[in-house]
Amino acid sequence: MLELNHVTKRFNLTGTKEDTRVALDNISLQIKPGEFITIIGGNGSGKSTTLNVVSGALTPDQGTITLNGVDITKLKEFKRAAYFGRVFQDPMMGTSGDMSVIENLEIAFLRGKTHSPIKWGFSKRNKEYFIKQLKRLDLGLETRLNQKVGVMSGGQRQALTLLMATLRDRPSLKRMKKDYMTFSQNENAKLEFEIALQEEKNNFLIAKNEILKSNASNKKELIREEKEKMLDKMAKRFDITKQILLLDEHTAALDPKTARKVLELTNKIVRENNMTTLMVTHNMKDALTYGDRLIMFHLGHIILDVKGEEKKKLTPEDLLKMFEEADLKAIEQN
Repeated sequence: MLELNHVTKRFNLTGTKEDTRVALDNISLQIKPGEFITIIGGNGSGKSTTLNVVSGALTPDQGTITLNGVDITKLKEFKRAAYFGRVFQDPMMGTSGDMSVIENLEIAFLRGKTHSPIKWGFSKRNKEYFIKQLKRLDLGLETRLNQKVGVMSGGQRQALTLLMATLRDRPSLKRMKKDYMTFSQNENAKLEFEIALQEEKNNFLIAKNEILKSNASNKKELIREEKEKMLDKMAKRFDITKQILLLDEHTAALDPKTARKVLELTNKIVRENNMTTLMVTHNMKDALTYGDRLIMFHLGHIILDVKGEEKKKLTPEDLLKMFEEADLKAIEQN
């Protein structure tokens, strides 16, 4: 569960009281695991600011951000990277043009892990996984792993960025333990993890000894497979944090045909992985077509929050009317 609790964010570019603008005004919002939320609103309504305070790019002036009941308001952006994947409007922002497709994917895959510095050279396991994921994009990128990303089209780069934002390696045991102790709200979390780990290590050692005593010619490979099985079992039980996807008008800079392709890929990836997703868009039709919950911002306030059948009944004309009514009300109040 991701929660914004009475969040306020102000901007003041000149330092004068008269120039203070309230981007978010006492916003409270609960986002359940697996929800796909589309967010609409005019310029300066608070849409992107919401994503910025969630990702850690901005710190609220007031209020808190909690993830699974844990306060992450002061947690630095780079430390939140293991829990949030973000795609921006500009296709150039999410990838490194001077690096190859596989190099970009490897960096994204290791995001948020506690490990020694990256050593170039890619494991067979990772490469096979990347190829499998790239095939889902249906753009032929799985055959261009060594191509520099800088020569790709904007649509291809944005599709790659979307994939990178949703890639997540199995966490290290250290990360698993830390997250389980932090987010499980189980007072015996540390002991439970350590007992389970010792059991799995014992099972691994038994399997390893059997392999060493066997006549197999590929003993090293078989031992690696047993270790992977051990880590997978631990992850299945103790990896309790899933990434939240933040999409900040990620198709706005693309031509209509490419934008449609990227949106369909977005919907496919989100649904297949049951990802909690916040998608900011200016396109009211897209806001109604995608997602299962719709939120409308206006001048730092949430003026509409609908889902299910209520959302399905809305039309772009309904949303436009709400925008106009909100603007008129604001003019009257001023």
